[in-house]
Formats: sequence, C-alpha cells, structure tokens
Amino acid sequence: MNTSRHLQRSPSSIILVCATICWIQPTASAFSGYSESTLERLAQASSLSYLPIDKMAASPYFDTCKLEPITQVIDPESESGATIFRYRSIDENDGSEQQKLVVACRGSANPKNFVTNLKFNLVPATRLSQDVVPENALVHDGFQTASVGLWRELSQPLIKLLDTETSEIVYTGHSLGAATALLCATHYSALVKGGPSPSIITFGGPKLCNSVLASHLRSEALEGCNILHLVHSRDPVLVNNEKLWDSLGFESVGTELECDPHSPVVFSMGEDASLNSPLFGNVAWNIVDHCKYMGVFVGPRAFF
Repeated sequence: MNTSRHLQRSPSSIILVCATICWIQPTASAFSGYSESTLERLAQASSLSYLPIDKMAASPYFDTCKLEPITQVIDPESESGATIFRYRSIDENDGSEQQKLVVACRGSANPKNFVTNLKFNLVPATRLSQDVVPENALVHDGFQTASVGLWRELSQPLIKLLDTETSEIVYTGHSLGAATALLCATHYSALVKGGPSPSIITFGGPKLCNSVLASHLRSEALEGCNILHLVHSRDPVLVNNEKLWDSLGFESVGTELECDPHSPVVFSMGEDASLNSPLFGNVAWNIVDHCKYMGVFVGPRAFF
C-alpha cells in the first residue's frame, strides 16, 4: 500500500451518490501510517452509520470495528446524517487513557439525499466557515448546503466530547458521506480551536470542487491533514461520472488509492489490479459494486 493509482474510466455518465463516515488509527504502514486493517475498520464504521444506533449491534461489523457509537445526528433540511464513534486506548508511555473520535457521515439513504447529489453545479465556496477563500473557489452546490446543515447539528455534541484526552479525530464516509465528511472537517478545522487536527479517509467519494478550492483546502484550510480517497475500478458511480466531472472542472482534493472491493487490500504503484477490473471490458455496470469497499458492504439496507 503506497502511492496513487489511477482508475480506468469509461465515458458514459451516471449520477448517483451515496455515503457515510468513521475512525482510523495510524500504524507503521506505507501511506501516512494507515494500515489496511485500519482502513477496513473505517469502512465498517462507515457501513454502521447507515443504521440507527440501537440496531448496530446486530451487524457483523459492530464487534470487529471495536468502536463505541456515542450519538447520531440528522440535518432536518437535507436529511444528511452522521454518527460519532469513540475508541478508548491507554497511552503506552504514561499509562493515561486517551480517546479517539470517528465522525462517520452517512451516505445517501433517502430521496432528499439523492436530490443533494444531483445539485452538482459549482457555486462560490462562501459557506465553509472560512474567513477568506480565493477568488473563483467553487464547490458542489448540494454538498456545500448539506455540509452546512450537518455541521450545525454535529458541532455541539462533537465539541462536548472533545477534551484534553482526545488524541485523534477522523472524518470518514462513503459517496455522499465522503463529500460531507471532507467539508465537515473543513468547518471543524476553521471553528474548533485546540482540538486535534483531523484526518479525512473516504470510500467511493465524488469529486466536489474546482482546482482553486482544492488547492486552498490542501494548502491552507486542511494543511497538514491526511486526506485519503479509496476508490476502485468496478465502482460505476466513479467510473461513469469521471468524464462528466472533468468536463465541469471538478478536481480531487486528496490522494487517491485504488483498493479491492472484496478484501482489505490497497494496491501500491506497480501492483497488478487487473482482477479489480469490471467483468465486461471497461463498463462498470453493477450499482452494488458502488457499495463494496475493502470487503465491507457500505450502503443503505432495505430493512434494519
């Protein structure tokens, strides 16, 4: 697991986005200290965020991710949601107890969420809690609005959980949740003083802004933060929308790595990911593949 690997994209267009969010603990592995097992746990947390807290224990991912769900919020306007998870650990140096927080933004789970995805026109990025944004910095209209509403609901319970023992916070999510995770981390970095710098780890996330805003987020608003986007070549939402996003001037914010949809594997540069290719040439067609990341089903359930 290491550097960026580009997807093979097909020219057709589908517009559909769904998402979620979760936590990650750095380890001594290749990309910014994040191991594949940790990324798998983040995918599991993203999956759990689709469920009400009282239904999470029935999921097979609940015991394996070892995260404690603390609270869940929903923006009443956009109906975007997020779950705050907690992980407690003991510091090996001084024996003190520390907590790590994961903010997992739920992906598309209702009609309003899909309407949010379709508001893909680029608008001025004036609502991201930034004192100053560069001229011509543009962001996806629906994602900006959803992040504003979600951060309004998320900020107070999150701030109450932050204390001197909080050593890490990670924003994560899948598809729509990937977009709101990154933008909520932007609000957090601007407004929450004294807390740990966030990491942003996403799965199947769409591009959400133009090059001007992408550069501002990387070099100023989220300077020094790990921003990792996990993708794969079977995901029809990513593959079939790439040409559209490029034509509209969208650009990725962080580092993109290709992963296996069916197992916790991230491909390094030069590794053979041919088994990850779509079954029918370059056509990624199965929408269920949009919800498969690192061997985890990350998406809405028909029944809880």
